[in-house]
Amino acid sequence: MKSNPRIHKSLGQCFLRDRAIADYIAATLPLGEPVIEIGCGDGFFTEALLDAGHQVLGVEIDTNWIPKLQRRIRHRREFQLIAPDILTLDWSALFAKFDRIQVTGNLPYHLTSPIIFSVFKQVREAGGISRLVVMLQREVAERFAAESGGRGYGSITVLAQYHSQIKYLLTAPKDSFYPQPRVEGGVVVFDFKLHPQLPGVGYEYFRRLVRGCFAQRRKMLRNAIRVVNDLPTDWEAIDFDFSRRPEQVSFEEYLRLAQSLIALKPAAS
Repeated sequence: MKSNPRIHKSLGQCFLRDRAIADYIAATLPLGEPVIEIGCGDGFFTEALLDAGHQVLGVEIDTNWIPKLQRRIRHRREFQLIAPDILTLDWSALFAKFDRIQVTGNLPYHLTSPIIFSVFKQVREAGGISRLVVMLQREVAERFAAESGGRGYGSITVLAQYHSQIKYLLTAPKDSFYPQPRVEGGVVVFDFKLHPQLPGVGYEYFRRLVRGCFAQRRKMLRNAIRVVNDLPTDWEAIDFDFSRRPEQVSFEEYLRLAQSLIALKPAAS
């Protein structure tokens, strides 16, 4: 019997071991569009995706796990290993073959934001990704899916809503994983907006505004917003309730605020 490769904590390796949860996640991904799996590991979740009828495009950075992955799914022609790292994936090459793609995976906790925001970037720039379903640290999952005024609502919530509709799906107990982590997992679904549905406000400006406001989240918005660069001199004349704290302002209100600020800027000569 062959032993498993060594678990690398530096890669955030923590493998799902609850087949019921794996099957449930697989069922949230509609059939008909290929699924990119981030971090295939030994193929436990990969197998659940294949059994659900998906075509799976695998990403795995640790080559030590690839032989075990291939042994588990050696008879499954619906699987293809396409890249070692989702952060350097050639999306354009994929979209030369596929019109629409879904993405899933049990993400390494320390790389959650870089991975998710890299997917957001692809959605903004070229579209093509319809749904993202990922296992995250529960606290982070709840932050992405939080409602304004609620616990955990912050800049990542608002910036995620720029790109998608978000739903918290389920909580995974610590004993659902090997090795067992110190915290529970949470699964979040991001349904991405099509290009015509993206806000008519440039993302970089919107991001600077939102992050600037949340950098001073204990202050009223009237004071928090002052850290944002290039505010129009007459921004306080906008018809907007600046007496609230940043976490009390919804995505739609931040969008309206950004639109109002842009309208006050002088046109370029």
